[in-house]
Amino acid sequence: MKKFTSNSGQKSLLQKVVFFILFVGTSTISYSQDYRTIEAYMDDFAKNELYVKKSFMDYSQTIVESQLYSRTKYTAERIITKLENLNNILLKTNKGYEGNTLLRDSFIAMNQKTIDCLKNGTLILNDYDYQSTLSIPEIGENLNRKESQLVAYYEEVKNYENTKKMFAASYKMHFKSGKGKNILKYNAYQNILFYKMNVIDEKLSWVVTAKDKKGFSDCMDMIALMHQEILNKTNEYKFEFKDTSLNDANVTYADFIASQKDKLSDLFNDYVDEYNNLQALKNANLQTKEAIAAYNSAVNSYNAKKNSFYSVFNSLQSNKDKLYNDWLVTNSAFLKNNGKFDSIYEQYAFND
Repeated sequence: MKKFTSNSGQKSLLQKVVFFILFVGTSTISYSQDYRTIEAYMDDFAKNELYVKKSFMDYSQTIVESQLYSRTKYTAERIITKLENLNNILLKTNKGYEGNTLLRDSFIAMNQKTIDCLKNGTLILNDYDYQSTLSIPEIGENLNRKESQLVAYYEEVKNYENTKKMFAASYKMHFKSGKGKNILKYNAYQNILFYKMNVIDEKLSWVVTAKDKKGFSDCMDMIALMHQEILNKTNEYKFEFKDTSLNDANVTYADFIASQKDKLSDLFNDYVDEYNNLQALKNANLQTKEAIAAYNSAVNSYNAKKNSFYSVFNSLQSNKDKLYNDWLVTNSAFLKNNGKFDSIYEQYAFND
């Protein structure tokens, strides 16, 4: 609901950007060669994978700090191009180890899944303006589809990790496995919760401007359902990491969005009722003193109720802006403090 605050001219919906992908760059790619040992192949392959993971963390940090849609769109297109080029190069030049291309093919499949999810919008969570023009049922369908696609994406990531282990095991090697959970998956799931609440809240702003009482009620009902969903999921997620800051921030933000119903509903309905009454009087015959007096009284009542509503509404927007920005800071800090990847390629895999 940011765009309807008093300083709305300076704050665009396009500032609301949460952009999550797994791989966002390409490493120095090794061209076709015959690997004499499995260790050499693994080390070479590790440089690609670890580099792109690090690039993801760096990019995630910058996208949080600079929420520009133009930058997001440009970067998404650039990533798609790089990943497509990477896949083409791997297909042409990486012949696997002793003809075994299982690891290469799985990596390519995961890259392709990233490309697909960038193209269909699964990993680009910044379409608030578009979503707000849809009906409530359409929004619900879109959000459910986006979330299911995100889950499918991380299933592909899981498939890659499992294939990688199988490949290594066939050569009596093991990949180093982290003790913690998948930080990227966890972070993405937290972000989709934040995104979903912002989408329906943006729709609420849209119906407020349209003075749509039914739309307002429907939005509040959907917010209540999402609020409960978020409380349930964050209650599960809080056990995933010792650092619960992002989980806690989502709870705080969802609580605030849901709390708007009690503060705004009566004021909004009174304001809209008075607006409709005023419109009816405008269309009536104002030839008598009584009619003119009634109209002037309605104008005064309308202005009073409008001012009462927007006084609370704008105050909520100011508080929401702060919570929104606090969430971005928390998200950035969470990635910085928890998203660490090894830079020692030799430890990527080891022999029995």
